[in-house]
Amino acid sequence: MSQFIQPVKLQISPDSLNQGEQAILKELALQLYVQNIFTLSQARHLANLSVWEFQKLLGQNKIERHYNTVDLFQDIETIEAGF
Repeated sequence: MSQFIQPVKLQISPDSLNQGEQAILKELALQLYVQNIFTLSQARHLANLSVWEFQKLLGQNKIERHYNTVDLFQDIETIEAGF
C-alpha cells in the first residue's frame, strides 16, 4: 500500500524575503502551524523562538493556538530540558 503525500502550499511575503532568513523561518513556521502540519513545538523550533516568543508571534498575527496532547508532552519535554 502506498501513501501519497499531500502538497503543501507556502507563500513567503516580499517583506519577509527582504528581512532575511529569520523572518522567512518565522513565516514558514506560522504557515505550517496554521495548516496543522507542525505542532507548536515544531513550529517554534523552526522559527528559533522560545515557547513564549512563539505564542506572542501567534498573537501578533491573530492566529488561534491549537493544542493537543502531543503538544502538551512536547512542552513538558521542552520545559524539563530547560529550553
